[in-house]
Amino acid sequence: MAKSTKTGVFRQFLKRPKTVGAIAASGRRLAQAMVNEIDWDRARTIVEYGPGTGAVTKYILPRVSDQHDFFAVEINEEMVEMLADLFPRLKVYHESATQIRTICEQHGVDGVDAVISGLPWTVFSESLQEDLLESMLEVMRPGSVFITFAYLQGLRLRGARRFRQLLEDSFAEVTVSKPIWRNFPPAIFYSCRSESLPAVRQEGC
Repeated sequence: MAKSTKTGVFRQFLKRPKTVGAIAASGRRLAQAMVNEIDWDRARTIVEYGPGTGAVTKYILPRVSDQHDFFAVEINEEMVEMLADLFPRLKVYHESATQIRTICEQHGVDGVDAVISGLPWTVFSESLQEDLLESMLEVMRPGSVFITFAYLQGLRLRGARRFRQLLEDSFAEVTVSKPIWRNFPPAIFYSCRSESLPAVRQEGC
């Protein structure tokens, strides 16, 4: 039987606070709001970074159809084992998300349309934030979306401000959600979109 997700997340956070994104599993409202940012009609390849115990994964999976290719990347071995118990059909790569290009090659895809993340971006060093974003941007297709969350109490921290600036510098459009007060702790999420392909000009226009 799978371990309690709440207990598992908290224990892993205490052991590895810089690799586990949350002190508690993301709440339903936050998870559903993030998942709704994906254009499910257009997206073909969806990747989840740092799924942990699957608090967001369980809201992604019901939206996945035959037209979608969904896989996850998780660096924490205990979390990978827990995910295998909870979601036996989910493909999880036990690897750092900095290796996303190699992971995509192994998975047989040439790019991704959506990345939804539970990584603790605000506690990462500047160099790791940059490495993760740069490697992700290399595989994101035009018009793709990147979604991640942050806790309200951490938004004033240096790492959080630096991350926000990196998002602004890296994406064509960055939007910030209203606070989700009923999440614990309260949180916001970023929805970041890459540039779309230019429209094809019709002759005579």
